[in-house]
This record gives sequence, C-alpha cells and structure tokens, in this order.
Amino acid sequence: MVARAVSRSKTFRGLRPTDPGRDMGQIATLIEEAFSGDLTRQGREALREMRIMSHLGPLLWLLDRTSVEFYETFQGFVWVEEGRIIGNVNVSRAGPYSRRWLISNVAVRSDYRGRGIAHHLVQAAINLAMDCGGEWILLQVHTDNIPACKLYRDLGFEQITAVTELHLERFQPLALAPAKATQGFVLRRRNYSEWSKEYALALASISKEAQWLHPLRVDQFMAGLDQRLSKWLSNLLAGREEHRLAVEEGDQFIATLTVQASRWRGHHCLEFMIHPDYRGQLEEFLIARALNILKDYPKRGVVVTHPAEHREAIEALKSYGFTEKRTLAQMRLALT
Repeated sequence: MVARAVSRSKTFRGLRPTDPGRDMGQIATLIEEAFSGDLTRQGREALREMRIMSHLGPLLWLLDRTSVEFYETFQGFVWVEEGRIIGNVNVSRAGPYSRRWLISNVAVRSDYRGRGIAHHLVQAAINLAMDCGGEWILLQVHTDNIPACKLYRDLGFEQITAVTELHLERFQPLALAPAKATQGFVLRRRNYSEWSKEYALALASISKEAQWLHPLRVDQFMAGLDQRLSKWLSNLLAGREEHRLAVEEGDQFIATLTVQASRWRGHHCLEFMIHPDYRGQLEEFLIARALNILKDYPKRGVVVTHPAEHREAIEALKSYGFTEKRTLAQMRLALT
C-alpha cells in the first residue's frame, strides 16, 4: 500500500494519497461539480453512497487498512489547497490479479484548473500502477474535452477506440424518410440457435483495438435456456420487448439489428452491427426498419451507442434526426 503518513495540518498543500475515512465526502462533491452534466442515474447513486459512507469515518479507516478489496476500490490521490480537496484521481486494477489498471474520476475544481494539478494527479496514478507491476493503464475521456485529451497525449496515452452516443428525442414515426435501395437484402428474425453466425460477424465487425480492450468470448453469444428465461422475465417486469433481427448473405450474417422497445418508462434502444464489406449499403435500411418497429410503441426517445469509427452509421443516424450527445474515447498507455 502507498504510504499514508501525511500531515493532517490544514497548512499542507499538494499531492497526497486518498484517505477514504476523511476524504470521501469532499471527493463526492468535487466529482459532482466536475461531471454534473454527464452523471448517469448509476453515477448519482454512487455519489449518494459515497456521501453516506463519508459519515462512517472510523469504520472506513478500519476497512481501508484491513480490506484489500476496499483499499483497491478507493485508492488514488487527492490534491489539497487551503485545507480543501480541489483535485482527485482514482486508480485501480481492471480485475483481480490483472496487469491492466484503470484511471478514473480525474477532477480538478474549476478555479484551480490550468495549473498542472491534473498532470501531477495522473502521473501519480501511473507511477502507482507501474510500482505494482502493471503492464497497461487505461482511461476514458470525452473527445470534446480538449484540455484533458491534450494532457493524456502529452503523458503518452494513445486512443484505441471510441463510441458515440446519439439520441432521437422526439420520435415521429410518420415523418420517416424512405431508406435507400437495399439491393434485395432481407431482414429476418434472428434465432438464439444462430449464435455462431453472430459471433463470426462480431469478430469481423468489431475493431481489433476494441477487441483488445474487451475480448470477445463465445459465451457472450451462446444463451442457454435459463439465460433466455431470465432475460424474458427481466424484460417482462421492466415493460420491455426485444426484437432480434439479421440480414443474411449465403450462410453468414452480414448485419444484425436489436431493438429494445420500452412500454412503460425510459428510452427505446437500438444497436446494430454491419460487416465491413457491406458498410455504406445497409445503415439506412436497418435504422428505418428499427424506427418502423417502434411506431407501435409509446413515442419515447431513442438511444444508440455505436463505434465512432463507423462513420457511415453515425451519418445515417443523423439523417434520421438523431443528435450526437457525446463521444467517449478509450485511451491506453504501455507501462513496460
């Protein structure tokens, strides 16, 4: 563990390891300020839990020193000025015994930005991962956060992949424009027994960099009877209906489309994959069919998260009224 023998005097300023027992509440406030526009429901719940935990001072102190899992969850560094935490970074393993490490929650109070504090915080996280035998360190950043992207590139990080989130806020099915000619392609129901075709399509469609980040496994595509029953029950209780479709050429899938329609609350969701050899031909066809499916459901917004490098899909979605909300880049740094 990183040494924690740091002065508690309010005159201390600068970098020090995180002490959950006394820092949790201030870190939650800082993260909320820095990421207020991007917090999901799960993110807000996590901050609420952090604030609750901040009132358990002695217990947190004990857990931090006796529980490896707790320590690795909340380890990181803070920057202190005038007795207040004005900067934070968390760093943790990607999984038990993993040689990959994750940087998250890099935040500096707005009135202290531009002073190199974030650079010191991230460098401390990198050093910690190196000291612990890490081979890679990973992070996520919004591509429109120019100062943060420059900081990470200056430190040697490279972008490996990115995903774009798009929203269709006001779904008007009657306003749908006809899709371009689809050269006789047919969209049909996709059966769970055809998982091998879907797996082969994913291997061909998902970039090698994205597969390095999240390796594809056969069990992600094979769904046993118990898994299907569990999914059906979950959708039933949540008021969701799932439509699983595919376009086939020969005996192979060249595209898949999944539409999650919501009857009760929340957004509709859709996702699709297209084989690289057929990009530019099927995007509008799939989007139009998805929106036609949704015309029979409540007129809620529609959310799509899609690989940013598939520009034909991004542009096709925009042509149907989707707006780009954010693009999140995944970056990595080799430590060996």
